[in-house]
Amino acid sequence: MAKLQEKSLSLFPNELPVPVPQPVNRSPTHIPSSANEQLWLALQLPCLALDIFAPSDEAVAVVEGEGSHRCLVACNAPGLAAGLHAGIGLNAAFALAPELRVLERDPGREQASLERLAAWAGQFTSWVSLVLPNALLLELKGSLRLFGGLPALQARIVGELEALGYQVMPGLAPTPMGALWLSRSPRHRGALTDTSALASRLGCLPLECLGWDTRQREQLYRMGVRSIADCLRLPRDGFARRFGPTRLGELDKALGRIPDPRTGFVAPQRFRGEIELPAETEFSTRLLPPLERLVEELVGLLRSREGGVDRLRLSLLHTDGPPTHITLQRLSLTRDRRHLLGLLAGRLEQQVLPAPVLALTLESGVIRELSGPDRGLLGDAQAEDKRAIPMLVERLRVRLGDDAVHGLCLVPEYRPEAAWRRSGRGSSLASKPGQGVARPLWMLDTPQALEQRNGQPRHGGRLCLLSGPERIETGWWDGGDVTRDYYRARTAQGELLWIFQDRRNRCGWYLHGIFG
Repeated sequence: MAKLQEKSLSLFPNELPVPVPQPVNRSPTHIPSSANEQLWLALQLPCLALDIFAPSDEAVAVVEGEGSHRCLVACNAPGLAAGLHAGIGLNAAFALAPELRVLERDPGREQASLERLAAWAGQFTSWVSLVLPNALLLELKGSLRLFGGLPALQARIVGELEALGYQVMPGLAPTPMGALWLSRSPRHRGALTDTSALASRLGCLPLECLGWDTRQREQLYRMGVRSIADCLRLPRDGFARRFGPTRLGELDKALGRIPDPRTGFVAPQRFRGEIELPAETEFSTRLLPPLERLVEELVGLLRSREGGVDRLRLSLLHTDGPPTHITLQRLSLTRDRRHLLGLLAGRLEQQVLPAPVLALTLESGVIRELSGPDRGLLGDAQAEDKRAIPMLVERLRVRLGDDAVHGLCLVPEYRPEAAWRRSGRGSSLASKPGQGVARPLWMLDTPQALEQRNGQPRHGGRLCLLSGPERIETGWWDGGDVTRDYYRARTAQGELLWIFQDRRNRCGWYLHGIFG
């Protein structure tokens, strides 16, 4: 071994020694006990630069670079079918696909989209970490029992991400670095749950999975190193002098020899998401798929924070002119995906677009904690019955307008015609004078004069007075004073009426309400 080390060290001549981090144990199979308590799922998003845009049936590609060095970063399925691929020059791409739509890469939007996905992933685990520029790390050990085990949970996360429109390359390992490396290899990707197999499984990976810069990989190639296993066979001291202690530390972290702490992502208190369209459109129906993606991301954030929202604003951005805003207010606090999407889609269908739409932005109010039956651990289906009426009212408001749907609220007033008023959602009922006294639900806007015979009231025949009088004498302070004696009366057909006699005009009988 000493001779092998001397021969290997000759590859690093005239270099000064640098501090080398020492592993807990030189044995590659030794994993600290803390590693056994973790299980990391890495989600690599290789086409994030393209996935942040709404999907298109035409050939679309994202490019970066300047002048003649502009090249493709990613392209969609129609572009791949035309022979395009990442790394090809823009001029060559146009030669293969003359109708190609070109989009500029936007690193800022990519990071914003990655942060929204991190907030979305918080519904599955309490620990999510960002790995810029295009990966997420989820610690799943504590969530397995809640979601039916590892295969079911991983399939759900990956499946829902793909349904959102993102291409995903997963990798699973007891260490976060190991999971990242596995997610970068199409051939060796898969579930690795046994810590004793870390060295053998990771050793098979090519150098590209390390994520190191091109210069360092070329140096390793010139040394005859082709895989991670070859890196692990090199002397540690010489490796650290050549490539730095940081790179050596990454190898140790991947094998679980030293801790690999990760910074947890903190979900925001409000949601804000934006999706740019590949091409501007004048048809609101083409806005529904990107809108659905934004709502899905919103609901994921709400589930991760165990909260709901009561206001949303959808902004339609145009090339020229101010944006068009669609605002939903006074919602019942909810995180129901179908309900929120239905409300926004309903308003969007009614909206007249003043100009073609280039992008959509969805913003929420402050996320508030849900309590009671609205709060579900694995789903919200158990609260549907109790939310049915408020949700119906909100859908009617979207279709008919806010002024067409309202509630009724009692006010402290003895005069029946003044004892109620229109109210919005959530208005409390005031206590009413004489509360507990029977009142009809069907009240006439204006009392109707009744026929009389021999001083007795009639309504399609003789009326039988069942109870009364109930005297109401009030309103003198505002000029609308009344002096009435109310009775419950029954017609010959069995109807129950509420009638009164005006005490200032003893011959005046009036119908004011109907019990049934």
